[in-house]
Amino acid sequence: MEAGYGAASMDHIASEAGVSKQTVYSHFGAKDALFEEIVSGKCSELMFAEGLKAGPDDEPEVVLYEAAKIFLNVVLSIESITLYRTILAECGRFPELAEAFYRAGPKRASERLGAYLSAVAARGRLKIDNPTAAAGLFFAMLRGDLYLQCLLSLRDLPDDAEIAKNARTVANAFIQAHRA
Repeated sequence: MEAGYGAASMDHIASEAGVSKQTVYSHFGAKDALFEEIVSGKCSELMFAEGLKAGPDDEPEVVLYEAAKIFLNVVLSIESITLYRTILAECGRFPELAEAFYRAGPKRASERLGAYLSAVAARGRLKIDNPTAAAGLFFAMLRGDLYLQCLLSLRDLPDDAEIAKNARTVANAFIQAHRA
């Protein structure tokens, strides 16, 4: 993150890790694969590492509120904001970077939440025609003005109370839009 994706050489990465360049290559093959692994790890930390830990009988209001808090706490961390800024700055020259990020992060999170929403919809608890698209909209609502202001350094990062308030607002709006 310090040097940026394009400027970070495999020699420098190996040196910082205290291993040989050959070791890095033998584990990851290329810089884009290494970056995808880093992004994937961060995204697993971000949301539902082993799938959403909720069953279709759990209250959607509670599950979505908790999911929203987790998501906001991670994307509004300085580490995540720095990562996202790096991806935006480099994706024009390195489209594989954007693809790796999208696969490991937004796409995976939407698929995982979509699987939960599909199960909830199948039980008639919510009315959702396209669960994966609905999950994407849920995350898009969370990445609203608060996130944009933080990303642009227009304000300080929110505290837990503000994150909880935003998470509740989005979860409630989503539930209202998809009531059975």
